[in-house]
Amino acid sequence: MSKSNQPRIPETKGVGGDPRERLEDVADPPGKIWFRDLDEAVIEADRCIQCASCVAACPSDSIGIDEAEGRPTLVRMCTGCSRCWDFCPRSGLRYERVLEFAAEERALEEPAIYAAKASDDAAAAGQDGGVVTALLAELVEAGELDGAVVARERDDDPLRGEAFLATSRTELLEAGGSIYNQTMGLGQVDDLLADADLETDDPDLALVGTPCTIQGVTALDRYDNPAADPIALTVALMCTRSFEHGRLVSRLAEFDVDPEAVDGLDVSGGTLYAYDADGGELLAEDVDAFGAAGLRGCDECTDFVGGAADVSAGSVGTADGETTIVVRTETGARAWDAAAAALEATAVERPETLEKLSAWNRRRAESILPREFDPEGEVGITYEQHLEAYDGTDREPEPLNPARVHQYEEWC
Repeated sequence: MSKSNQPRIPETKGVGGDPRERLEDVADPPGKIWFRDLDEAVIEADRCIQCASCVAACPSDSIGIDEAEGRPTLVRMCTGCSRCWDFCPRSGLRYERVLEFAAEERALEEPAIYAAKASDDAAAAGQDGGVVTALLAELVEAGELDGAVVARERDDDPLRGEAFLATSRTELLEAGGSIYNQTMGLGQVDDLLADADLETDDPDLALVGTPCTIQGVTALDRYDNPAADPIALTVALMCTRSFEHGRLVSRLAEFDVDPEAVDGLDVSGGTLYAYDADGGELLAEDVDAFGAAGLRGCDECTDFVGGAADVSAGSVGTADGETTIVVRTETGARAWDAAAAALEATAVERPETLEKLSAWNRRRAESILPREFDPEGEVGITYEQHLEAYDGTDREPEPLNPARVHQYEEWC
């Protein structure tokens, strides 16, 4: 099985439309990268961050989501188109370059930073003042958006999130609050739309997700992948790591916390808190005690603030009950202005706590990342370049689980 020596993603934006219809404009690559290659390099190596960029990028719908394991998996024949590799922030997508071109092409001259909270019922329903909930609810009610892809807790599994397309204020309020595991919503947009009762065939949606998810959809949009077409607004939730649901639940149990009694989690000031339905504190523990429950691939990300997003939101550097908001693009500024009546906001000039945490996270990630961190490098990382950087490290590719090999032999 040969591998390409050239990045599949061009450095300039294409002419638009479905990339499958523009193949005649692209020189044939010397080889292919299959999903199996991505699986061994990222998923089996325990580096998958569950952003679902690979699922969204696949033009043949060959990649699905294994709900039991919470990770991408092959569901039909792989065509070797290499798109899963190209758009994965842990393999072929140099995410720091995505942040650079997002800043170059889409950013305001200076980002607007606020300490904010909702002025209506979203304050109680959402996290840290409910700003994201209020923002989206106002935009949906005003007809600026047809809906928002958010996370909500599953009814049948405590603390496990699921992707949900909210199309009304009521649904957004019901989905308010933070979920600390990935839901892979980017890979489910088409399915969510198919199940929704929207009055338009060309919807404008918001996508709320961790910085890595926003990196993926930003790259998909820049390179005209149709998976990004419905996404009109991106909202990043500031993040140093996401938790793997099973490991998180097991760790809570080790602290004698019943997951079914937990109504909400919060991470603030380096402490993980668990609360019951009455707001009572069930746990207050150093978040580092939950390090083993985190997704290991998160350690390679320098992008705490979600630098590719139109709007970023987090609880760092503001008072309790408030959200730190960074409005970064013209799209974000229009959305913020449209929702201003539902928000109480104060401009923040130098959010020192936010800057310090962001700088710490970047230093930590760069010290862990096996490959060169190069914001000005080629956006595409070849398979060979990846192997050269990762082979011999504790993050090198791992062979497939023998139980899965037969599936790949049959489909590939």
